[in-house]
Amino acid sequence: MSSQVLHGIIPAVLVPFTPEGAVDEPALRAYVEFLIEAGVHGLFPLGTNGEGPLLSVPERQRVAEVVVRQAAGRIPVVLQTGAITTAETVTLSRHAREIGAQGVAVVAPYYFPHDERSLAAHFGAVAEAVPDLPLYLYNIPGNAKNDLKPELVVQLAERYHHVRGVKDSSKDLNRLQDYLQAAPPGFEVLVGTDSLAAPALLMGATGVVSAVGNCFPEIMVRLYDSFRAGRLEAARDLQYTVNALREALKRGPYISPYKLALQLRGLAFGGVRGPLRWPTEVEAAELRSSLARLGLL
Repeated sequence: MSSQVLHGIIPAVLVPFTPEGAVDEPALRAYVEFLIEAGVHGLFPLGTNGEGPLLSVPERQRVAEVVVRQAAGRIPVVLQTGAITTAETVTLSRHAREIGAQGVAVVAPYYFPHDERSLAAHFGAVAEAVPDLPLYLYNIPGNAKNDLKPELVVQLAERYHHVRGVKDSSKDLNRLQDYLQAAPPGFEVLVGTDSLAAPALLMGATGVVSAVGNCFPEIMVRLYDSFRAGRLEAARDLQYTVNALREALKRGPYISPYKLALQLRGLAFGGVRGPLRWPTEVEAAELRSSLARLGLL
């Protein structure tokens, strides 16, 4: 395999919305700049944190265009193009190639249970549709209800040279180890759970697709830099901070506390796509107090 596409801290890019519910493109562009200036190593839009499954295909394409254009090749953008159907996934993946993304990540098709043959055919169809674009498999069985077994991941990597890695959000270090031990040389194994960032890096993971990195990217970057420099006690201490941050960001509904945290840091950033909801005043006050106690506000 050729050189790495993804490594380090890769925020799972959030999407801001206007009060009317449209994608807030100026806020999205400013947010991409905020992340790049904080020193992140890549961007991962339109996954779980990016509310990809809640956006229409045209909306997903527009978000992709804005992020890729704003990043302007300074760091890689790997777009999450997975959808519930193979046809939509192929459409979004081809669009990613057309706009100059550095790769695509494809979540296992969700809602319906699929056997290994169905999953192999789905990922194979996408791989054949974009044969010249780095492709990452995205395992999040808690949400997708379909688990990408290490044997399937290896099978796809051996069959398609551009299947470059896997993002594992199983929250299971044993599964991460299985990927690491089974993968061919150069295969990129990324962890998608912030609480496992330091342990995963120690085990050999390439990087972290990070939710905390959306609103406190500098902390995640410091954790990664500390690990790379061999300052393992510092990396451990930062992992504890990240774990406390994760707990603070659970004070309220799914995803929106991360957007509120960005607001509290001074970014114009709001809205979620229904049925997700915004935090109540009580939840917002709890989040603000928690972040203040951590010395982050």
